[in-house]
Amino acid sequence: MADNRKRSPAEKCALCLQAARLCKSHIIPEFCFAPFYDDNHRIIEISDVEKGKVRRRQKGMWERLLCAKCEALLNRWERLSRRVFTDSLPPHEAGTKRVRVFQNVDYTPFKLFMLSILWRASATTHSFFKHVSLGPHHEVIRHMILNGDAGEAQDYPMMIFALHFQGQRMPDLMFEPTYMRVEGLKCYRFVFTGFVVMIYVSGQVPSPGFMRWALDPQKPLRIYDGELSEFRFVRDAWNRVAETTKDVLI
Repeated sequence: MADNRKRSPAEKCALCLQAARLCKSHIIPEFCFAPFYDDNHRIIEISDVEKGKVRRRQKGMWERLLCAKCEALLNRWERLSRRVFTDSLPPHEAGTKRVRVFQNVDYTPFKLFMLSILWRASATTHSFFKHVSLGPHHEVIRHMILNGDAGEAQDYPMMIFALHFQGQRMPDLMFEPTYMRVEGLKCYRFVFTGFVVMIYVSGQVPSPGFMRWALDPQKPLRIYDGELSEFRFVRDAWNRVAETTKDVLI
């Protein structure tokens, strides 16, 4: 179990900052780990994309982070959003080969759900999330979550890809989140349940090319098919893991 801070039950909630008994808060929701469990209810954690380091664990990653009230707030957005990651993908949009449209997925709860994962990854001390550090954006996003304010498309814009390998879905893939810079702007990359989620964390707006396809309150949720070979950071991590797991996972 990941409880690196060893918080006492009476410490402050990381979200509302009120003194309260803290819950076992999952950083990435538990449903995202379901495809990973083996026959012994263990998951394979790829905990270092640079070295291809893996290990087995019994549960998802959690920390005593939130009070019951804040946990319930995040769980509500999770319930409204999880079908995007657990249901079958919708068919391609007419006239396209890569664009899939999720109807009846509300912008506000879905974006707040994604921002809450980003924020929790920054708030936790778990080593799996060591590359996520939001700096001054940590407080901005914390207030957005508390106030139920998802902002506009240009506020922490994000784009989501359904990962494929030679045309086949890859639902059982998860790597530690990392970041890159695109045109000088910081962009965090999450990979879980076979999706690649890219979230810009910057005071500047990305290029119009990206914003054209980013999550937008005026448009239905669009997810784009992407081949593993198109994501260099995923492809490189995949290759490193393949080289290092032979002796680790027997």
